[in-house]
Amino acid sequence: MNRIFQLAMASKGLERCFNAFAGPYVTIFMLHRAEPEDGSYQGTSEALLRRCLDYAVSRGYDFMFLDEVVERSLRGERVNRPTLCFTLDDGYSDQVARLVPILLEYQAKPTLFVITDFVDGIDWPWDAKIGYAVRVCNKESCTLSLDGKSATLGFRNTDERTATRRQLNAHGKTLNTKELLAYLAAIESVFEVTLPEKAPIGYEPATWDELRALEKRGLRVGSHTRSHLILSANHPDDAAVELSESKDRLSDELANPSGVFCYPSGTTRDFAPSDERLVRKANYRGAVSTISETSYLKDIKRNPYRITRIGFPYGFEQFVRYASWIEALRSKLPV
Repeated sequence: MNRIFQLAMASKGLERCFNAFAGPYVTIFMLHRAEPEDGSYQGTSEALLRRCLDYAVSRGYDFMFLDEVVERSLRGERVNRPTLCFTLDDGYSDQVARLVPILLEYQAKPTLFVITDFVDGIDWPWDAKIGYAVRVCNKESCTLSLDGKSATLGFRNTDERTATRRQLNAHGKTLNTKELLAYLAAIESVFEVTLPEKAPIGYEPATWDELRALEKRGLRVGSHTRSHLILSANHPDDAAVELSESKDRLSDELANPSGVFCYPSGTTRDFAPSDERLVRKANYRGAVSTISETSYLKDIKRNPYRITRIGFPYGFEQFVRYASWIEALRSKLPV
């Protein structure tokens, strides 16, 4: 790590000056899958997660539940020292088996956002189906119509498969539920693969029993919709059903579900102000996006339905920077 950066990080005076200038902030991290043994996708390493948590503890950082961050922001309260918040998206089995226990061991107060139809075994996420199709396809390349244009998709190596998956996911985010079903059927046909009705090995969901047991140990569980539906691509009535029914399922199964919602995908293209109003109407206290910025408490108070998060990095030095006041300063600077 750059020596100047290390000195700046260690300077409590600089940190206090920045806090006085910019106001209190929280770094909200977002994690997805644990690192797979076969290297088929990039996930979070348990060793890296432990190293980062060790660092946070050694620096005296606070950990805070996401619900607590929202409530303190709405009350206009401050945080007195660097504060981290950990969230995980989707509700996969490997998350509750490998990542959540580490976060609980460090008393890091994690929140896991689950797709309730996935946990119920009704269906598995559409983007996971695309990832599975890309992984098992035996072709070197194929052609698929995307938005009326012919796209050539490659499978010759890991980089090509990754690019193909991202291209297919990007198009899938623009489709409503009916269109998405037809899209998945076209992928099956062109790729010459069969998408299993139930989540296959490597894509299994967490179970309600696992979530209840982890909740007793300190996990909060929140809604990530019922089916991972992209709000902006669907009719408001369909989005409202996803919001209310997933919230009800959590209340049915858990003792104390999170009052915060998590937008599927969560980029600025995936939800709009009208969707934020739907989330508020469904009686959620706030909602998190994947807009990658440090979260200022005053911004959360101004709009708790557009909370920013930073993707958990794949390197230790990145974590150190993202967790610091230096990253908070960078997010204040004009692009």
